[in-house]
Amino acid sequence: MLVAFVLVERRSPSPLIRLGVLRSGPQVRAQLGALMFVGSYTGFQFLVTLYMQQVLGWSALHTALAFLPAGALVALSATRVGAVIDRFGTARLIVVGFALLTAGYALFLRVDLHPVYAAVILPTMLLVGSGFALTFPSLNVQATNGVDEHEQGMVSGLLNTSVQVGGAIFLAVVTAVVTAHAPEHATAQAVLDSYRPGLVVVTVIAVAGLLLSLSGLRRSRPGHSVVVAKSTVTEAREDRVPVRD
Repeated sequence: MLVAFVLVERRSPSPLIRLGVLRSGPQVRAQLGALMFVGSYTGFQFLVTLYMQQVLGWSALHTALAFLPAGALVALSATRVGAVIDRFGTARLIVVGFALLTAGYALFLRVDLHPVYAAVILPTMLLVGSGFALTFPSLNVQATNGVDEHEQGMVSGLLNTSVQVGGAIFLAVVTAVVTAHAPEHATAQAVLDSYRPGLVVVTVIAVAGLLLSLSGLRRSRPGHSVVVAKSTVTEAREDRVPVRD
């Protein structure tokens, strides 16, 4: 279906997506980053909810309160992330965000049948919430930055498609892995052990996103140097050229 879509778009006089926009490295990294970011986060939410309600026996309210610190961080930082992006740039924040997500997912692998909330679950939620707060808005900015005004809607729609597809595909992968390790005798420990491979997959997806974002960080440095150099030369030339009426 994807191949057929590309073929149709290339031949259409009015394509739904101008494929030339995907020649941009930052654009491709934003789309793939959204795919991995939402895919890992959706899989994590799914598994943690099952763990808390089916293994620990927590109520829906108790589970929601356990997730609350992550959501609170995202809500409190929403009005301040723009200034942080302006100062550090999207590439750096995406790297930091994926690093925080990876650390949070990896930390949750330590959970057992009697978790200490303050020792494992709370730090995980704070790491994941911080990672979400930095990564998601930065991916949106990177996808739309430098795009012509008349194509802003197109790249925004493409990013939302990446978000939805990433959540659907990777959640299916995580579910398949957990199902493949489903125990014959459903003791609490056996069920928890069947969740761990899924958590490993979630962590691996986040690591892949981190590596992808690191490649963008390395490539952005030379370009920045060129811009600075050109700017410096231009200013020097302007200082030397006399002003004429």
